[in-house]
Amino acid sequence: MTERELVMAAGLMEGEGTVRLNRPTKRNKGTLIVSMVNTDPEIIDFMQSRWPGYCKPATGLRAGQRPAMVWVIAARQALAFLEQIEPFVITHRMRERIATARRWQRIKAKHWRYRTEADYEESFNCWHWMAELNRRGVQTCPDADTHRRR
Repeated sequence: MTERELVMAAGLMEGEGTVRLNRPTKRNKGTLIVSMVNTDPEIIDFMQSRWPGYCKPATGLRAGQRPAMVWVIAARQALAFLEQIEPFVITHRMRERIATARRWQRIKAKHWRYRTEADYEESFNCWHWMAELNRRGVQTCPDADTHRRR
């Protein structure tokens, strides 16, 4: 991967991408998801060729909207991608998303038998913090120190 490609991917992620944590349920323990939606198939092909995941047509488009494609990677592949682009990320909010994803994956990598109650609490805090980071609207980035003190 060239530095130029990583810079481009970092810019695309900050502008068009999403980093989220699926909520744990009885059937699964939650998953780190990285995705990007774009109407330009060349951009989605660029991401897919370098970080293979899966692509699908975007759903929920309104009448008159241009067709779009979604590129998605999950779990360890998603974290590896985020760690590759991290040196080129500019915004504090995206840096916080990457740090939260790293903590989430560290907890989720433990076998369920070895997880403590503190691990489950930290996992919930990571999920809650990521949701806060992903809230829409004009706002300043939430204070990371407040989250880490919980």
